[in-house]
Amino acid sequence: MGFSVKITGLERLQKKLRRLGDSVWDDIAKKATGKGAAIIRDEARDNAYKAPKPYKVYNKDGKGGKTCTVVQPGHVGRSVIMKRIPASERRGLASKHIVTVSNSKEIPKGARQIATFVEYGINMPQPHPFMRPAYDNKGGEAKKEATKVLMKEVKKAWKR
Repeated sequence: MGFSVKITGLERLQKKLRRLGDSVWDDIAKKATGKGAAIIRDEARDNAYKAPKPYKVYNKDGKGGKTCTVVQPGHVGRSVIMKRIPASERRGLASKHIVTVSNSKEIPKGARQIATFVEYGINMPQPHPFMRPAYDNKGGEAKKEATKVLMKEVKKAWKR
């Protein structure tokens, strides 16, 4: 899950940005989108469902058998990350960050699948969504913070 920030009505700022070098603009955009994504990531971590007690996860071991791993409560929340999308995948945007669940933060490596079960309520009595509510709760604050960082960094770069 991710979000985009679109700032309108700032033609003067856009003219100044065009005069700044591309490398400076890329650094500024990276800081701004990163700051906004961090706010949503932290909210998603706080909202993530925590199992009341440790539970078992069964995975295939690649040799035709299964392995059983005991998962500690909070595994999904600790695996929520923000990720910067590479330039080849962002289609003209200066910077783009997404908030997602990583598979590789800790053992067992299945947090992304477990997060899907938790978010949509698969194999559970009820769903416990945490990604969308994080965006709904903190999306406005994240956009404001990204805009604030953008303005501050542009002013700083313009003075150089």
